[in-house]
Amino acid sequence: MLSGWGKHMGTEKFRNPDADGKMHFPGFHVEAAQMLLEETTASGIAVDTLSLDHGMSGDFATHYAWLPQNRWGIENLANLENVPDKGATLVVGAPSHKRGTGGPARIFALV
Repeated sequence: MLSGWGKHMGTEKFRNPDADGKMHFPGFHVEAAQMLLEETTASGIAVDTLSLDHGMSGDFATHYAWLPQNRWGIENLANLENVPDKGATLVVGAPSHKRGTGGPARIFALV
């Protein structure tokens, strides 16, 4: 998901906390994730923000709908605006994490 949020990388706007510390940034709505699960063969989703869910999410519904279905998700993608809408191949290199839920990755788009 190219939300355009990458332009805020390195600034406080990237987390975008309000006075109560709740973060505000775009993410996948759980209904969008459900549609992708039911109507496509997508094996993964990715976003240029801090989370697959929107910043204010308290229940992480998109994470809980998507990831248990043996699908993957990538957060904090940089330079996503340089990847074409169609035709790119993503190469994701990540170390294995024993009992881990995630970690750093190097991601390349072949165009």
